[in-house]
Formats: sequence, structure tokens, C-alpha cells
Amino acid sequence: MSCEHCTDPDGQPCMPSYGVAPHECFYKIPGAKIGESRLLPREQWPDNFAEDPDSPGLGTYWCPVCGEGKPERLIATSTSKGEDRN
Repeated sequence: MSCEHCTDPDGQPCMPSYGVAPHECFYKIPGAKIGESRLLPREQWPDNFAEDPDSPGLGTYWCPVCGEGKPERLIATSTSKGEDRN
């Protein structure tokens, strides 16, 4: 169930969100052009992001507070390890 941190002003859930993995935008890179953004090293990725196994560099973000939107495959893995939902 969504929480106040992952809903829009109308109360609709905003998570999960699918998109580019954490990256440095091209406009922050001197001389770079659109499309030349760089992915951050994996060790800098937040705990609420999981890379898509079929599309490297893309993935799913879920709510870091309540875990809304966390992929089922990761919920099963974290539950079996004794971790909480998020």
C-alpha cells in the first residue's frame, strides 16, 4: 500500500517508476551532448532501485519509505533472507 511519500497530490501511487539507472546527466559533463549521460557506478545506486535483468542500464525504482512498487522477485529474495519489505 502506498504511503504519503509515494503518492501524487491526488492520492494516486507514483511507484513503481521505470527508467534509466542512476546517472550523471549530460549537461553536468563538460562538452557532452544529449545522449552522453554516464551511469553511476553500481555501488552508488540507491537501495530502492533494481536493474532490469533484460535491459542493462534501465530499471525499477520503488518507494524508499514503504517499499511500494518493489518487484516481486526482490520481495521474495529479501523476505527469504529475513530482511524487511523495503
